[in-house]
Amino acid sequence: MNRQFDIRVLSNHQIFRFVSVGVLNTVFGYAVYAILLFVNVPYLTALFIATFAGVIFNYFSFGRLVFHGHDGKYVFVKFIITYVIVYITNAVLLDILTKKFLFSPYVGQIICIPL
Repeated sequence: MNRQFDIRVLSNHQIFRFVSVGVLNTVFGYAVYAILLFVNVPYLTALFIATFAGVIFNYFSFGRLVFHGHDGKYVFVKFIITYVIVYITNAVLLDILTKKFLFSPYVGQIICIPL
Protein backbone atom coordinates (compact mmCIF):
# COMPACT_ATOMS: atom_id res chain seq x y z
CA MET A 1 0.00 0.00 0.00
CA ASN A 2 1.26 3.46 -0.84
CA ARG A 3 1.91 5.12 2.54
CA GLN A 4 1.44 8.56 1.01
CA PHE A 5 -2.31 7.92 0.67
CA ASP A 6 -2.70 5.94 3.91
CA ILE A 7 -4.91 8.03 6.21
CA ARG A 8 -3.27 6.46 9.28
CA VAL A 9 0.04 8.22 8.61
CA LEU A 10 -1.31 11.72 7.98
CA SER A 11 -0.25 14.57 10.26
CA ASN A 12 -2.77 17.01 11.75
CA HIS A 13 -1.63 19.56 9.17
CA GLN A 14 -2.25 17.10 6.33
CA ILE A 15 -5.68 16.25 7.74
CA PHE A 16 -6.55 19.97 7.84
CA ARG A 17 -5.37 20.36 4.24
CA PHE A 18 -7.25 17.20 3.24
CA VAL A 19 -10.53 18.53 4.69
CA SER A 20 -9.93 22.05 3.32
CA VAL A 21 -9.24 20.75 -0.18
CA GLY A 22 -12.30 18.49 0.12
CA VAL A 23 -14.43 21.57 0.80
CA LEU A 24 -12.79 23.39 -2.13
CA ASN A 25 -13.48 20.43 -4.42
CA THR A 26 -17.11 20.25 -3.27
CA VAL A 27 -17.62 23.96 -3.93
CA PHE A 28 -15.95 23.61 -7.35
CA GLY A 29 -18.14 20.63 -8.33
CA TYR A 30 -21.36 22.25 -7.17
CA ALA A 31 -20.48 25.54 -8.86
CA VAL A 32 -19.91 23.78 -12.20
CA TYR A 33 -23.19 21.89 -11.75
CA ALA A 34 -25.16 25.03 -10.78
CA ILE A 35 -23.74 27.09 -13.65
CA LEU A 36 -24.68 24.37 -16.12
CA LEU A 37 -28.21 24.21 -14.69
CA PHE A 38 -28.43 27.99 -14.93
CA VAL A 39 -27.68 27.84 -18.67
CA ASN A 40 -30.41 25.17 -19.06
CA VAL A 41 -28.31 22.02 -19.30
CA PRO A 42 -30.45 19.04 -18.13
CA TYR A 43 -29.58 18.17 -14.53
CA LEU A 44 -28.21 14.66 -15.17
CA THR A 45 -26.04 15.97 -18.01
CA ALA A 46 -24.88 18.82 -15.76
CA LEU A 47 -24.08 16.28 -13.04
CA PHE A 48 -22.05 14.19 -15.50
CA ILE A 49 -20.05 17.18 -16.74
CA ALA A 50 -19.49 18.47 -13.19
CA THR A 51 -18.36 15.00 -12.08
CA PHE A 52 -16.00 14.71 -15.05
CA ALA A 53 -14.52 18.15 -14.32
CA GLY A 54 -14.37 17.23 -10.64
CA VAL A 55 -12.32 14.10 -11.30
CA ILE A 56 -9.61 16.16 -12.96
CA PHE A 57 -9.78 19.09 -10.54
CA ASN A 58 -9.88 16.85 -7.45
CA TYR A 59 -7.03 14.62 -8.61
CA PHE A 60 -4.71 17.55 -9.06
CA SER A 61 -5.87 19.53 -6.04
CA PHE A 62 -5.49 16.58 -3.65
CA GLY A 63 -2.26 15.49 -5.28
CA ARG A 64 -0.62 18.90 -5.17
CA LEU A 65 -2.18 20.61 -2.17
CA VAL A 66 -2.45 17.68 0.22
CA PHE A 67 0.06 15.05 -0.83
CA HIS A 68 2.59 17.25 -2.72
CA GLY A 69 3.11 14.93 -5.61
CA HIS A 70 1.81 12.93 -8.48
CA ASP A 71 1.33 9.20 -8.30
CA GLY A 72 0.63 8.66 -11.95
CA LYS A 73 -1.85 6.62 -13.86
CA TYR A 74 -2.65 4.05 -11.16
CA VAL A 75 -3.99 6.63 -8.71
CA PHE A 76 -5.81 8.47 -11.50
CA VAL A 77 -7.52 5.22 -12.54
CA LYS A 78 -8.60 4.72 -8.91
CA PHE A 79 -10.01 8.27 -8.92
CA ILE A 80 -11.97 7.49 -12.10
CA ILE A 81 -13.35 4.22 -10.74
CA THR A 82 -14.38 5.91 -7.50
CA TYR A 83 -16.06 8.77 -9.32
CA VAL A 84 -17.96 6.40 -11.64
CA ILE A 85 -19.48 4.83 -8.53
CA VAL A 86 -20.11 8.26 -6.99
CA TYR A 87 -21.72 9.52 -10.22
CA ILE A 88 -24.06 6.54 -10.57
CA THR A 89 -25.13 6.75 -6.93
CA ASN A 90 -25.54 10.51 -7.12
CA ALA A 91 -27.50 10.39 -10.41
CA VAL A 92 -29.93 7.77 -9.11
CA LEU A 93 -30.52 9.64 -5.85
CA LEU A 94 -30.80 13.02 -7.61
CA ASP A 95 -33.30 11.59 -10.08
CA ILE A 96 -35.40 10.19 -7.22
CA LEU A 97 -35.26 13.48 -5.32
CA THR A 98 -36.30 15.53 -8.34
CA LYS A 99 -38.96 13.22 -9.78
CA LYS A 100 -40.55 11.56 -6.73
CA PHE A 101 -39.99 14.19 -4.04
CA LEU A 102 -40.14 17.18 -6.42
CA PHE A 103 -37.00 18.90 -5.17
CA SER A 104 -35.42 21.33 -7.58
CA PRO A 105 -32.19 20.01 -9.14
CA TYR A 106 -30.28 22.64 -7.15
CA VAL A 107 -31.67 21.55 -3.79
CA GLY A 108 -31.63 17.86 -4.74
CA GLN A 109 -27.90 18.04 -5.41
CA ILE A 110 -27.26 19.86 -2.13
CA ILE A 111 -28.99 16.95 -0.38
CA CYS A 112 -26.83 14.47 -2.34
CA ILE A 113 -23.50 16.15 -1.50
CA PRO A 114 -23.00 14.77 2.02
CA LEU A 115 -24.19 11.34 0.99
